[in-house]
Amino acid sequence: MTTLIAFAVVAVPGALLGFALPPGRYRWAVWATAPALTLGLTTLAMTWLPKLGLPDSALAVLVAEVVLAGLAVLVSRLVPRGLVDADDEGRRPPLRARLRLAPVWPHWHDLVGVGVPAVISVSFGWLLLGRLIAPPGWDAMNHGFLSRRIMDSGSVLISSACTSGATDVELSCSFYPLAANVSWAQAAELSGGKLSTVLTAWSILVGPLALVAGVYAAVRAFGGRPVVAACAAAAPAVLGPMWMAVITGRITEQTAPCLAGGIALLIALAVRGAHPVRLGLLAGLAGAGIVMTHTYDVLFIAVLALGMLVWLRGRLRLKHAAAAAGAMVVAGLVPLVPLLGVLAGANGERLSNQPALLGRWGDSFEYWVSDPQRYLLFGYPPVGGKDFQLDVPTIQVGLWLTIPCLLLSVLCLGIRPLRWARPWLVAGLVFTAIGIWTTASDSGAAMTLSSLWYGVRERVRSMIFPVYGLLAVAGAVVVGLAVRWLASRLVSRAAALRESGVPAAVAASVLVLTLLGLAAAPSSWQPVRGAFKSRAPVGESYVQAFEWLAEHTPPGATVAYDRHSEFMSWSYADYGTPLLFGIPPLPGLPTENYDQRWAAWGWLVDNKDAVPAGCEVRRFDIGYVVVGSRRIPGTWGRHYDRQRLAASDKLTLAQEFGAVKIYRVTDAGRACPTAS
Repeated sequence: MTTLIAFAVVAVPGALLGFALPPGRYRWAVWATAPALTLGLTTLAMTWLPKLGLPDSALAVLVAEVVLAGLAVLVSRLVPRGLVDADDEGRRPPLRARLRLAPVWPHWHDLVGVGVPAVISVSFGWLLLGRLIAPPGWDAMNHGFLSRRIMDSGSVLISSACTSGATDVELSCSFYPLAANVSWAQAAELSGGKLSTVLTAWSILVGPLALVAGVYAAVRAFGGRPVVAACAAAAPAVLGPMWMAVITGRITEQTAPCLAGGIALLIALAVRGAHPVRLGLLAGLAGAGIVMTHTYDVLFIAVLALGMLVWLRGRLRLKHAAAAAGAMVVAGLVPLVPLLGVLAGANGERLSNQPALLGRWGDSFEYWVSDPQRYLLFGYPPVGGKDFQLDVPTIQVGLWLTIPCLLLSVLCLGIRPLRWARPWLVAGLVFTAIGIWTTASDSGAAMTLSSLWYGVRERVRSMIFPVYGLLAVAGAVVVGLAVRWLASRLVSRAAALRESGVPAAVAASVLVLTLLGLAAAPSSWQPVRGAFKSRAPVGESYVQAFEWLAEHTPPGATVAYDRHSEFMSWSYADYGTPLLFGIPPLPGLPTENYDQRWAAWGWLVDNKDAVPAGCEVRRFDIGYVVVGSRRIPGTWGRHYDRQRLAASDKLTLAQEFGAVKIYRVTDAGRACPTAS
């Protein structure tokens, strides 16, 4: 039930906006972008409710989203150029007729074309990410903390969510894109379920379904046949790092690229379509939602939209385009006006890594283009990873199929039936060039741009992950068209094939079905699943420990732990037990509060260099210390010594669940000379 509510919360408000357009392809295009539109409504509500002095809890924002969507639909049917046109004598239909919601029934082949890849994508998501106690990765615990803070504080303000801890808090960042976190808090409050379940639902359901709908709509809008569009929508499930985007726990890093195709299509339809103002307003609203979900993805969306504008059929009228552009600017800026100040200064809070291959342009090109590891099934392991899988037969066959198709996809620039692939090809090439540049150059421009993604190059690959699957399908279609051309000339009875779309559909289907079969083999997906499990809590001992802490921690008290390293953060996100550590202060903000938390930790676990911090233990009211044996791979070493912790007179063992141990803080741990 929690999963269904999470999906409804992010889909329904945006889907209501579809009724602001007449039945037909425009309304379907809006519905394909429903989650992005909901995030736009969330942004509008969460930024303006506090400014207007109105309640700004997560559920208050949800109510505002639905009200705003309803008002938008109502206004769209009452304005002079409403959905129902005037008759030949200029008379407007009665109000009841103008408010009627006309039914829309899709063609059966479009239902199948969307339904099959949707089932495929969700099935792979469940195979890889399902049945885990919580999503994998460090950042998932950050998102869990932020969402729980929204629930506990009753406010969606950044200053309420982005704090140094759960109690005695100080501000940790002046800007953080929280639209998705607000949606997660809404779903958890409505369902009474766990935040970890909601986050997992986004990884398995929301993002993949949004990708399928957006890609299918985009391909169909450019004249692609249903079978080809379905193949293009299904391929990213196994080609490209759609699932690997969440290995670090950045759920939004997966979701935002999934929304890119639908938003880009809305922008293109606004400029070239029949409803520039309405579609422009919706496109701008969706863009604002992306800014407040995963900010830098607006760059990829903009390039993709520009490509769609160039190749979308329809006459480009200057007045029409200006109206659409104006509407987009207005709808994009209005939700963000209260945040323009912090948005402008947000880059000052980012620490960008130095280029990984400074001055090594050849190595950078290999990393981004010529290394075959980039084109593995599921995008795993990442380029440069130690667990290269070329000796696995399914991986080898997948590469032999994928790389030739990707090379052939360049021919889409000259083949009319492949117009749908051109925007994706151009966007992929542009951001591959950006990746090469920012990986090898430390120029001011390169560092400024790469600071948007903290200089982490894999985030650029995640941003453009749909490109790999779509272009592979385009390459397969090139093969099918070549076969059609040869057959029509070599076989006299094959003349009917000259205009047939069957060879292209067959070629795309053969490629995608083969790749899906290879990906479904255990040797292909089990290593990815293993990587996720190594970065997630596994076993009932965690649940037992979290439940025990929730039951035994006194009101106002906190639990100390080695931050996220041992997965204990889910105790707060899922069970509401206040924990010692929150979000570390970003550059430019005071660190004293956070440093005092670490001082209290070091004192309790009896680190060698610890200074007496019993006063801080009292200040943060630390009641328990919890530790485990499993740690997230690649994180720093323990901030405690097991033997010294066990021998510390400041702690006493209170409970043990498997490898998870819970220690109670003693009077010695709370000793404070200045206490009365």
